[in-house]
Amino acid sequence: MQTIIIVTGTPGTGKTTFAKALAKTIGANYVNVTRHVLKHKLYRGVDPERRTRIMDVPKTRASLKRELGTTHVLSVVDTHIPEEIISRGSVKQVFVLRCDPRILESRLRRKGWKASKIRENVLAEVVDSCLIAGVKNFGWRKVIQIDTSHRTPLGCVASAKRSILGKPTKMIKIDWISKLEREGMLDRYLK
Repeated sequence: MQTIIIVTGTPGTGKTTFAKALAKTIGANYVNVTRHVLKHKLYRGVDPERRTRIMDVPKTRASLKRELGTTHVLSVVDTHIPEEIISRGSVKQVFVLRCDPRILESRLRRKGWKASKIRENVLAEVVDSCLIAGVKNFGWRKVIQIDTSHRTPLGCVASAKRSILGKPTKMIKIDWISKLEREGMLDRYLK
């Protein structure tokens, strides 16, 4: 049974705000994988360079399977690595949030992130890292991109709700590499 909607994207694209609002709008359960990992101590160490805990993927996968598998309620799962922890068959839809690299860089800077972490995440957005992983693991038919660059969270949620209800939605194709190249900005992000 397909009871999971995944919200993924590069950190800073608005996943948590969007996922919480989407869950509330459609009456679904909200699950934040990062908080789930911390709450249940499902990590195997700390990455000192990134100052983040390293998730124990097998333990997290098993824990989420138990939690999400015990209910037939629709759940919105907020994560940037769904391909490693959520089984394909249980996924109804995957929303990949996208953000113009310059706007994303500004958002991450405002959060006080280290320059190296900002570069790493902006580059991941430029090269479509989350989109590629989503399509590879869940297929194009389940993946919808939503550009959060200039839209409110509620505007993005309205688009997602239409898609979930099976209403026709305009499919967007995002190509930051071409856009940045046209604007003469690509080298700045690929260095």
